[in-house]
Amino acid sequence: MYRDSIILVSGATGTGKTLMVSQYIKAAIAAGERALLLGSEESREQMTRNAAMWGVDFERAERDGLLRIICRYPEVMGFEDHLVQIKRDIRDFKPKRVALDSMSAFERVSSQKSFREFVIALTSTIKHLEITGLFTNTTAMIPGGESITETHISTITDTIVLLRYVELRGEMRRGLTVLKMRGTFHEKGIREYTISDDGLHIGRPFRGVQGILTGAPTYTLEDERERLGELFPEVSP
Repeated sequence: MYRDSIILVSGATGTGKTLMVSQYIKAAIAAGERALLLGSEESREQMTRNAAMWGVDFERAERDGLLRIICRYPEVMGFEDHLVQIKRDIRDFKPKRVALDSMSAFERVSSQKSFREFVIALTSTIKHLEITGLFTNTTAMIPGGESITETHISTITDTIVLLRYVELRGEMRRGLTVLKMRGTFHEKGIREYTISDDGLHIGRPFRGVQGILTGAPTYTLEDERERLGELFPEVSP
């Protein structure tokens, strides 16, 4: 991830967006960089507790002066006031990284026009100060789909990471793909990932399955042969 770039992590609830924010902050702490975490849906206590579950000590980082957590619900003030407060927070703390969890909370209480203007002003500030920004967005659909955030600020962000639930053979699994990343080559496949007590683990790409991002996966003949081989190993396909 480049300095002064904006990363959007988009997925349904429970796909691991907040976990990715924790890892993003953890990397900043390990590098001795200041990070500003802006919460719009959870309290400071919830965010600290969640991070501790994955081995990230937000409280210690705050004591060491490497992290500042500020939680404000979108409903408490207008967009212009939010923007003024965030700019003031950035100016006072001078972070190298900013994370906003989540952008969809602001989208929920605004019109498309005012939301887009807010996002443009915020991203412009972050880029001008050469800060790296990470935004999360909650999609409305569990198996896939898109939201206003994805369709209307995709041109503003430099990197888009999609987290999706994937229903395969009656089981809910998770898939991750990098939709775009400006300035560098990135893998185009959709990889399965799992979440455990120690974080997020990237696995193998999904093979022989189409339509994962749309929420309607279909299987190729190759995948069906592989599945039959697993069920009946004594019979060659």
